[in-house]
Amino acid sequence: MKLLSVLALVIAAAPALASWEAAERHIASLREAMHVYHNEQGLLQDVRLSWMEQYQMAVVQPCGGNGSRLKDGATPFDHEFRRSWLCADADFRTGTHFGSVFRVGGLPHRYRVSDGRRRRDYSYTDIFELWVKQDLSSAVRGMSLKLGKVSPLFTTDYITSASALDCTERSVMGGPQYGLDSNWGAELSYSPTKRTTLFLQLLANDRASDDKDNGNRDVYRDGRGAKGEFGWEDKWFMILGGEHRFAESGHGHHKLTAQYGHDFDNSYGNESVPGANYFGLNVKDALSLGHEWKHDALTLNTNVIANAEMRRPTREGNGNNIGLQLQPVYSLTPHTDLVLRYMGMTGHGACKLGADRYVTRHAEAPKWADSIHSLYAGVNFFLSAQDKHAAKLMFGAEYLHARAEGDTAYCGWEFTSALRWRF
Repeated sequence: MKLLSVLALVIAAAPALASWEAAERHIASLREAMHVYHNEQGLLQDVRLSWMEQYQMAVVQPCGGNGSRLKDGATPFDHEFRRSWLCADADFRTGTHFGSVFRVGGLPHRYRVSDGRRRRDYSYTDIFELWVKQDLSSAVRGMSLKLGKVSPLFTTDYITSASALDCTERSVMGGPQYGLDSNWGAELSYSPTKRTTLFLQLLANDRASDDKDNGNRDVYRDGRGAKGEFGWEDKWFMILGGEHRFAESGHGHHKLTAQYGHDFDNSYGNESVPGANYFGLNVKDALSLGHEWKHDALTLNTNVIANAEMRRPTREGNGNNIGLQLQPVYSLTPHTDLVLRYMGMTGHGACKLGADRYVTRHAEAPKWADSIHSLYAGVNFFLSAQDKHAAKLMFGAEYLHARAEGDTAYCGWEFTSALRWRF
């Protein structure tokens, strides 16, 4: 009955959105309807469902200089169901929390162009997250342990949930260059105070995808390789990090974040050929430092990264890069945010232009470059001022310039729009 009431509320909300107050009430009602079970006296105390959807459109417009043009057979336009996730969470009286996120498969994803032909990709059904978190405060105050399939916590962009992003896509340096998704493993977290959190993640760097090289000793031999499969023979990577909030006031706060990542895989330094099913950090050692400054309507996020020995199958070079991201967000009204983002990174043959979601799929552009600079400007409209990321409409324009071998490798514009909701 709860699920039926959710559908009824969605239908009933359509004519009532003429006022912000009505929108706030309907969003609150949807949230309540998705809270399907509550019993403070029972072993199982809460069960919550949620649905996250993101439909996205993009236009790739190369500038035309130095061969920056669309591929033969490509068009500038792309559209896709970027994310379609179903989530379930449960809380127990024992301090145990269960979390799960499932990808919905069979939905149209972005296009790819090869040999002059334009082909559509489709999403696959998959377990994105599936974990159990246990509060260990009875032994050590503020400590908890999470086991299962979790999201790696690395860079300012990627520690931000997909539904709460201020730009339509994460920047090239903010997660996509590492190929971060989700991995099986363990996460130990310690919060000595409400302002400080430290964590350690130890994660398997192999998801056992369908596409694998059976001649490589690092891949599975069973011939199945279902999405989300886990094998004990996997190699591992770790992320050590933390955050600290300070100078809190009625006007805002400061927050520092730091993460260090190390991959224990043996495929660096030409010791072995990487397996096709590798899904780790894509770098041997990585460091990310972030700072968030919020004052009234203005929020400024800064992120600095440094990587040593990037996995680069198509380029030569030392494999090291450094990057800087600056992202101010200004709340123009309770329902409107203005966003700017500058991203710059440099490293001989180690800047992954192919990490951009659309450019190398539609345009003649190398997957690796010596430097990448981009500037994004966007505006976000929120249905609810109290729950801003419940439903929002996003528009963005980004100019991107990449250099390789001492010359322009690609330059052009990317226009994106997205409709996102999470109830």
